[in-house]
Amino acid sequence: MILAMSVFQRPASDYMSSPVCTVSADDTVEDANKIMSEKRISCLAVLGRDGSPAGVVSRSDLLRIARVMVYATGSPMALQLPSMCVGDLMTPKFFAVSPRHSLIDAAQEMVDKRIHRVFVVDKSTLLGVVSTKDLMRAIIEAKVPTPISELMTVPVMTVESSAPLSEAVTMLSRARIGGVVVMENGVPVGIFTQEEALAARDRPGQSPTDEAMSQAMLCLPVTTPIFRAAGFTVSTRARRVLAIDHHHLKGVLTGLDFARCVLPPPPAAKVAQSS
Repeated sequence: MILAMSVFQRPASDYMSSPVCTVSADDTVEDANKIMSEKRISCLAVLGRDGSPAGVVSRSDLLRIARVMVYATGSPMALQLPSMCVGDLMTPKFFAVSPRHSLIDAAQEMVDKRIHRVFVVDKSTLLGVVSTKDLMRAIIEAKVPTPISELMTVPVMTVESSAPLSEAVTMLSRARIGGVVVMENGVPVGIFTQEEALAARDRPGQSPTDEAMSQAMLCLPVTTPIFRAAGFTVSTRARRVLAIDHHHLKGVLTGLDFARCVLPPPPAAKVAQSS
């Protein structure tokens, strides 16, 4: 753990991604969705007319308003993005750390706010962003040996492959989660995340979920060290890590689970380790 703490105490600026993908408050939500899809990211910084950070817009924001539009218009489609400006939809809160804050500080902010990235800002200048994927790179460097069974999220939210898209979208929205595991005959066959939901917005809501799901997932034994799971995730660009024990799905590793790995153990755990 000495190596891990020395890595995680390094400045957030050492691991941040730069430049930051942005949109203006006057851009449309369709513009924002297109950029997120092309860049394979889930959030954009929104700049005001003066060029300074004004807020953020995420896939969660797009999913929420697209679902509202379906109910408001009675559309048979899975989702419907409205014609509106990003500034009318964005979250005005801008969660950020300074370039001198540590990775631990960045991870703590993510866990506390239940967000998957924090921006790095210095005197109103947007320098970069630290995401859970950036934290994974630090976990790989620190070679954290903790088995994924100790960090995975349980229970796992699942949906049947034959279930209608509208049901899977509703699960994402109501549970406020980034993705669900698609099951078939008791076996995970794919994942359905906010990205798949928005990509399938022009499909009828009654279409089966497996027509829109992704197979970009990793199935790893529950005993796999977290740094190995991080390595597999980064190298394969998998969107979810499923924890398996004797072919049974036991849990799922989310971005926030990787963020929790960066945090120091609570005092009780420290006492237990020293006794």
